[in-house]
Amino acid sequence: MIKRLNVHLSRDLQKKFGIRTFPIVSGDVVRIVKGSRKGEGGKVVEVDHVAGRVSVEGITIAKADGKQKPFFLRPEELVITRLDLSRQERQDRLRQLAALRNVTVSEEVIKEEQQAAVAEEKKEVSEQPAQAVEGTTTDEAGSVAASGSEDEVKEAEGNDNEN
Repeated sequence: MIKRLNVHLSRDLQKKFGIRTFPIVSGDVVRIVKGSRKGEGGKVVEVDHVAGRVSVEGITIAKADGKQKPFFLRPEELVITRLDLSRQERQDRLRQLAALRNVTVSEEVIKEEQQAAVAEEKKEVSEQPAQAVEGTTTDEAGSVAASGSEDEVKEAEGNDNEN
């Protein structure tokens, strides 16, 4: 039996849409409000409807052999801070639930929510540090230098100082 896992919305989303809870899906952004991981958050990676658990990107637990595995959370420990409204059926369901509370959800509000999600995703991508190419190192100034023996590096630095 597949059941929906409803999760509370953040106060901002509650005011915007007039509803308190909404079914969670992969792609929603959540914040943890209870437990030892309180304050952390991220994008939902997986929703296990059978066990009633949710896996969040970046929230892992270390196994005995040192490997990391996803840490599944109960829905009552989470608050949705950004909805993934890329699918039309979710938009329709949101409008339907809001209409029961006499709140109208316009296209502009949904587009605004989608644009905010895209902007946040772009921001996350730009904040990730550039990966160094294998065989190179970066110094404090951020310049890339080829890795080699210390003598080769000292010789190269010496040649630079002579010029």
